[in-house]
Amino acid sequence: MAARRLCAAGFQVAVVEKCSGAGGRLSTVPLGSGLADSGAQFFTVRTLEFRREVDSWLAEGLVYEWSRGWSDGSLLVSPDDGFPRYAAKGGFSALAGRLAKQLDIHCSTRLSSISYVNGEWRALTESGDAWRSRAVIITPPVPQSLRLLEDGEVCLPENERVTLRSIRYAPCLCGLFLIDGRSRLPRPGALQRPGEAISWVSDNDAKGISPGARVLTVHASPVASDERWASDDAAVLRWMYGEIAPWIDTGTGLIASRLERWQYAVPVDIYPDRCFPSAHKGLLVFAGDAFDGPRVEGAALSGWAAAEAVIARL
Repeated sequence: MAARRLCAAGFQVAVVEKCSGAGGRLSTVPLGSGLADSGAQFFTVRTLEFRREVDSWLAEGLVYEWSRGWSDGSLLVSPDDGFPRYAAKGGFSALAGRLAKQLDIHCSTRLSSISYVNGEWRALTESGDAWRSRAVIITPPVPQSLRLLEDGEVCLPENERVTLRSIRYAPCLCGLFLIDGRSRLPRPGALQRPGEAISWVSDNDAKGISPGARVLTVHASPVASDERWASDDAAVLRWMYGEIAPWIDTGTGLIASRLERWQYAVPVDIYPDRCFPSAHKGLLVFAGDAFDGPRVEGAALSGWAAAEAVIARL
């Protein structure tokens, strides 16, 4: 979102992404013949500025309204609270890919450090390549961002280090299960259980992104994820599949499964503003969903705010 706004303002921007595609936790992964959203499951709209953006996505057919509420498992039909929850056509990776289209994006590229030398930023990759720029917007989870800067011997003011290190995250273990039967999940194919060990279960077939192949997405709560983080994948998957048994038809077979680990899934202690411009002599702005909102919308608003902070300085 930051890169799109900067490009629209006429700046040359490179986006460096360690994964094979854009989007971070806007992640859709294959399992057998099916697909599943493994990170973000839906998003909401709370601000007018994001509303305008989402309206354009709706007009282009990129997203659609999935639900207006979730059952906690005690109801056969999800209650309607009047607030739309949106999903992305083809999964959230497809939305991220569309938003990244026409950007100068470098995927499957890991940075080893970010340094400031002779009045310019240098982002060094693990393969030895480097980008040089007048400004850096840094959007990974804050602990990873700080590590990149520390490895580049960038010294932030002490008050900034204290503030940024106070931002904490909770993990999420995500299980994906391809089954050969039907699920018993309430319409429209999901349940949300705040406070329970399994906090989210969804049917990606019912959701509309995995037609003909029933893949279930299962999220453990932050507490349960932390407790089981050291367990091997097979043990976690066995536990999860046992927990969701009440929402799967008797006699259903398990075809395939996989575990996704989101170490920095949920910002717990967030920064109150949409981005964090550093007082470092080089133009450096921290952004992401830990800045004024641990949501898809919060990440978008943070990206826009970071871009505006760079535009104002340059």
